[in-house]
Amino acid sequence: MMRNYLHIAFRHLGRQKLNTALHITGLTLGITVCLLITLFIRYEMSFDTYHEKANRTYRVASKWTEPNNQIDRNFSTPFPLANAIRNEISGIEHVSFAHPPYVQTVEVTPKKRFLQKNILVVEPDFPNIFQIEVLKGDIYQTLSKPYQAALTESTAKKFYGNEDPIGKTFKFKLREDFEFTVTALIKDFPSNTHLPASILLSHSYTENFLKPNLDGWTYVSGTETLVVLPENADLSIVSAQLKAIADKYINPKISKLKERTDFELQPLNDVHFNASYANGGRWVQAVSISWLWFFGIIGVAVLILACINFMNLSTAQALTRAKEVGVRKSVGAAKRSLITQFLLEAWVLIFVSGILAVAATQMLLPNLNTLMNKSITFNLLESPVLLALLLVGLVLTGLLSGIYPAWVITKFNPSITLKAGVVSTGSQGSAWLRKSLVVAQFSLSACLLMAVMLMAQQVSFLRNKKLGFDKDNVVVVDVKNSEKTSRIFANELRKIKGVKDFTFETSTPSSQGHWGTIMSRENVFDNNRKSVTTIFADDKYCGLYNLKLVTGRLLQAADTNFISASLPKEKRMMKAVVNEKLVRELEFESNEAAIGQIVNVGVNTGKIEIVGVIANFDSGPLREVITPVFITPNLEECEQAGIKIEAKSHLPETIAAIEAAWKVAYPEGAFSYQFLDEQIDGYYKSEERLFTLFKIFSGLAMFISCLGLFGLVAYTTQARTKEIGIRKVLGATVNGIVVLLSKDFLKLVLIALAIATPFAWYGIYQWLQGYAYHIEITWTSFALSGLAAMVITLVTVSAHAIKAAVSNPTESLRSE
Repeated sequence: MMRNYLHIAFRHLGRQKLNTALHITGLTLGITVCLLITLFIRYEMSFDTYHEKANRTYRVASKWTEPNNQIDRNFSTPFPLANAIRNEISGIEHVSFAHPPYVQTVEVTPKKRFLQKNILVVEPDFPNIFQIEVLKGDIYQTLSKPYQAALTESTAKKFYGNEDPIGKTFKFKLREDFEFTVTALIKDFPSNTHLPASILLSHSYTENFLKPNLDGWTYVSGTETLVVLPENADLSIVSAQLKAIADKYINPKISKLKERTDFELQPLNDVHFNASYANGGRWVQAVSISWLWFFGIIGVAVLILACINFMNLSTAQALTRAKEVGVRKSVGAAKRSLITQFLLEAWVLIFVSGILAVAATQMLLPNLNTLMNKSITFNLLESPVLLALLLVGLVLTGLLSGIYPAWVITKFNPSITLKAGVVSTGSQGSAWLRKSLVVAQFSLSACLLMAVMLMAQQVSFLRNKKLGFDKDNVVVVDVKNSEKTSRIFANELRKIKGVKDFTFETSTPSSQGHWGTIMSRENVFDNNRKSVTTIFADDKYCGLYNLKLVTGRLLQAADTNFISASLPKEKRMMKAVVNEKLVRELEFESNEAAIGQIVNVGVNTGKIEIVGVIANFDSGPLREVITPVFITPNLEECEQAGIKIEAKSHLPETIAAIEAAWKVAYPEGAFSYQFLDEQIDGYYKSEERLFTLFKIFSGLAMFISCLGLFGLVAYTTQARTKEIGIRKVLGATVNGIVVLLSKDFLKLVLIALAIATPFAWYGIYQWLQGYAYHIEITWTSFALSGLAAMVITLVTVSAHAIKAAVSNPTESLRSE
């Protein structure tokens, strides 16, 4: 019997080639989108969960409470914290710090240097936390002895090719050279971790590099502290013990500042989703869990759209199979067998679509990885859970999408269908259900379409907003913070024809790596302390970036000389220019009143004199408000240079000349550069990726909705064949019939737009709240989206409406 059902199913599907193609296209698209989104969500949810003790692993984070009760959080902790936890909290299973060196130039040979990223200095317990797979050597001995290193497979291949790396040496270039011996080879870290290290260095290296700060509790070193707690550990007790450590080592030293420091336990599986701690991780930014929910809803919604299409198309197709059903019933076919037959046809289509969707997913996944900068993999044979979910999902999808058309088809009265070959449109309830499904489809599609148009405006706004400084034709290169080598580099740059000007700096005006400190007006230190952004630079900084002077003066060469490293610290009188926001924050009466004022800077109450006020500029991504900024000369801290090049200069030659100049000053380093405008564009990569996904999903949703509308139009025109024939006999024109058939569907789309608009407005409004600067939501975007939806509807409906309007009425009325 089943074989007979299958034979009938394939024979029917082969005869109805257009309908079969529409079914398979819609279902394949729906399943493919659902699969891709499932893989994306699974990948994001898997971050830092690949090792056995992940549910007991925590990152210790810093929490600072300021006098005004403002709370700041960061994943960085004081360097001595790990050792204090080890010595003062009993029962901790594993503890280790993870510290990144600031400059990461590696010399394998004098002619083979790399700017190596993702280097970590760790303790011997670190491999126990992340369950590192060791391929060669003893990782614990490596991390216990001075000047030893463990390389990942890819790093070892990069450094030494196919040679055995064990016993090889390389130099780590910093203020001085440190030579390391490779004594362990480890497997590459998985991509789904917030610490994808490429090299692990032993702790002894840090004792030389950070010696002044090893015991500095008030210095946030950029160090992560990781702990593994015992099973069933009481988090409240551990938190209290961390508070005791803060009260013992930190808070007494800062009590006069009326602030306090605490430490919090952050679950490791929360790191990837919590942006409260400096945007998540050091090398991998946090992902909002709400976006994962959003994409999950989109994936399910697109699959539902595909199922609705299947239902509408199958129901429309049922009208053409009325005589077949009548014959089967008249010869004794039971209702159950008919339902089984039509459900089997649905499952055949679903499973064919599923196979095509798996193939499409394999082909599209590399594009998704490129678009989202991910490393998602897809292998059903290696993931039995995913395979089982896919099979169960296909069965349920076939059941849910096929049961209604099967039920409609088996309701036909054989005496009527054998006479006319068609049936009526069905009950009023059935008609309302079909129309409601189309309204639901277009509501979702219109919602996405509106969101896309508004997101496009926001992305354009981010790209084109005036930032308050000149970002064009600026090349940013890393330099060593040495006054001598900086002078050499400066002399070489002056020789390059294509270089207009240059400045040494800690950061560009717009950067995600600004330094920060605290500042207050003189004599009111405890009552008016503000967090401010710090930029160290020379006297050319403001001019190169075209920062607008409001009052006072800009930095001068004499200001730079005052803080020269050749002078004793007690004679280094600091000057600074500040932005208008800082003037307001420190409550000066006016910009002019701030000139000549002395302000306190930092914990040790260092003092600077304000010599100029500049206009506000965007000092970071436009998600953030403009911050108070002061710019002061300090060549000892400047680790990069901003180089203004001629707009029409020969770019490759100019960059090559800059590299040659750089190598004269830093012959042992690895040259790298970035254009400032590209760096700023990089701040909005996530928005652009999200926007691209939105365009793809909205396009697919609209296409699938059009397939559903196509099905309903086919159903309606087939059911109203006699009505159309009678109207034509009575003199109705083609245009009149097209309008007759189209107006009902336009009404459905208008209802869908009315439903979609408030949801789209609310969703976009909430999304825009994540930006300090954003567009205003206007009615024009919704009107344009509605107009686009109406045009798409007319195009879709017209195909069937015109065909029905020009048909010969004698064909539809011959049985009357």
